[in-house]
Amino acid sequence: MGEVFRGVSPSGRAVAVKIVRAEYAADPEFRRRFAREIEAARRVGGFHTAQVVDADPDAASPWLVTAYIPGPSLRQVVLRQGPLAPDAVRELGAGLAEGLAAIHACGLVHRDLKPGNVIMGPDGPRIIDFGIARAADATALTSTGAVVGTFSFMSPEQVRADATGPASDVFSLGCVLAYAALGRGPFDAPTIPAIVRRIVATPPDLAGLADPGLRDVVGRCLEKDPRRRPSVPDVLTGLTTGVPRRVPRRAVLFGGAGAAAAAAVAVPAALLWPGGRRNNAPKTPLTVPTVVTLPSTETTMYALAYAPDGRTLVGAGYGSLLRWDLATARVSTREVDDDATYKAPMALSPDGRVLATGGEDGNLHLRDTGTGQITRKVPARGVTVLAFAPDGRSLAVGPGDARHELWVWNTVTGRQKVMTSGGNAVAVAFSPDGKRLGGRLTYGELRVWDAADGSRTADASSRGDFQDCLAFSRDGETVAISNGYEGSVEVRSASDGRLRATFRGVRARALAFSPDGDTLVGVDEEKVRVLHVPTRRVTATFPGDGDDYHQAVVFAPDGQSFATAGGSGTTRFYRF
Repeated sequence: MGEVFRGVSPSGRAVAVKIVRAEYAADPEFRRRFAREIEAARRVGGFHTAQVVDADPDAASPWLVTAYIPGPSLRQVVLRQGPLAPDAVRELGAGLAEGLAAIHACGLVHRDLKPGNVIMGPDGPRIIDFGIARAADATALTSTGAVVGTFSFMSPEQVRADATGPASDVFSLGCVLAYAALGRGPFDAPTIPAIVRRIVATPPDLAGLADPGLRDVVGRCLEKDPRRRPSVPDVLTGLTTGVPRRVPRRAVLFGGAGAAAAAAVAVPAALLWPGGRRNNAPKTPLTVPTVVTLPSTETTMYALAYAPDGRTLVGAGYGSLLRWDLATARVSTREVDDDATYKAPMALSPDGRVLATGGEDGNLHLRDTGTGQITRKVPARGVTVLAFAPDGRSLAVGPGDARHELWVWNTVTGRQKVMTSGGNAVAVAFSPDGKRLGGRLTYGELRVWDAADGSRTADASSRGDFQDCLAFSRDGETVAISNGYEGSVEVRSASDGRLRATFRGVRARALAFSPDGDTLVGVDEEKVRVLHVPTRRVTATFPGDGDDYHQAVVFAPDGQSFATAGGSGTTRFYRF
């Protein structure tokens, strides 16, 4: 709900500047929450969190300045390099336990401890974001029945909106340590209701946590009954020497105060930064995402794009342009009605500002998605495939005649460059760096060209059909293509076409790589599949759109979410 900038103090010290977004600054309750965050962070102090330098919750744009802590979040570490080794998890847990002890000693409950709120500083983990912290003896945050926090790491009493104390933070600590050790949460599920059911009624999934002592500590933290969970000092003892003992309810709720002066256990930075793992295990796939079905007008969607800030999703369909605010899931629709009603294929520029389409008049149209107006028409002899380059200036176009050629049009200069394909292209895509252009031809051939001079850089043959698709990884070195004939997805080298991996039994009408290249999403009418490329595993499966022909999928710029859409008009947002 805010943006964080790196800045410098007048003396040159690095600081982090958090500014509340305008849409929340007008909300009195949010201002109260922000003021509580400032006060809580000040009370806990700078050793366990980022020290508050200055703040003004009453400003027109409320702001908070803290010391800058260099280092990624725990979530970023696990996504980049996979689970931590057991000894690193123990050291992490000891540092977090000390931080929670200090928080509880101030009479506070954090209530939103999660991997994204743990900064892996060079001198140990720091707990941040006290936006929903409250005094331990308070009865409610905003109103009776309020549920505030991140579901995957909430305690059972928190998701039930019951009274929460320090034991709730202990449960969240267990979830965080399981995530650090396994690369996933102990209650992961495809939907929020399923996550809630698992948290409330199902034992945690700790399969793969081989260290028996660590497994016992985490398991006890995840007891459903808060009275059976260990206190924070007992967790610290269990992580450093043995297993936490069971203690009376009073000690569970208030025992954290005695550990405020415990010795610090820093997490070595070498274990946490990319490349610093002690084991050689492959990188772990992103956790199972939660899914939200976005409101729509049941318009057939042909193209999707995120705005550069990742907060807005733009969709294009027959006669309509849709724009979703992903923070609120609200949708605005612009109906488009003119003499040259656009039709498939459609392609949105990477920033979602320009829509390229074929038209009933056989021309190529460019349209401003903000106004809905056509800004340019280019004779194209019909259009069969379209793809924007990353900079939004160049557009690959497959004409609808029998010349078997593909051309690249510079939308600024108007120049056209022909790339002989040797067959009709059924799908095209630029590499994210714009240096390569790939095409999937009618009968399955893959062609990759140098986008600058049109020279062919890679060829590969595999049987396919007219609905096949392709996508490049972020570095442009890998290309994924669907093989509709065999019902598989192939991952190939973009340099020479060499086969690197095959996902059998996976059909796709649309493909998209995550920014790190490890996750590939394939979509057809039946299923949405999340594929982990290094291990060649399908890590999650969701229902598809139901339409045989029209599918779209796109990752957000930060790689932490993706969206899908198709012919039935159902658009979904998936958040890791």
